[in-house]
Amino acid sequence: MDFLVRATPTTGLLELSAEERDELMAREREVATALIDAGTITWMWRLPNTGTSVTIWNAESREALETHLGTLPVFPHNVLEITALATHPAFPTPLRAVRRSEPA
Repeated sequence: MDFLVRATPTTGLLELSAEERDELMAREREVATALIDAGTITWMWRLPNTGTSVTIWNAESREALETHLGTLPVFPHNVLEITALATHPAFPTPLRAVRRSEPA
């Protein structure tokens, strides 16, 4: 199941020293890279001029998603908005799969 996760940093993140924030973000990149490699995080964007991230996650359930989110070092420093996603009836096959199979 896919989920849309919008993560907005709290002021607590800004209250960390530069060194603490750099260390936290380095750990965050390591964990996120592992989740991307595992196929758990499938897309990630940053909203312009904000610290907000918008990410597509793949997890077996909302509980599994919350477990994955809890592994992220910045998890306690974000307000999360989680939305379950369903396949659109007009596009039952993922668009990226359709594009790959079309002749050039």
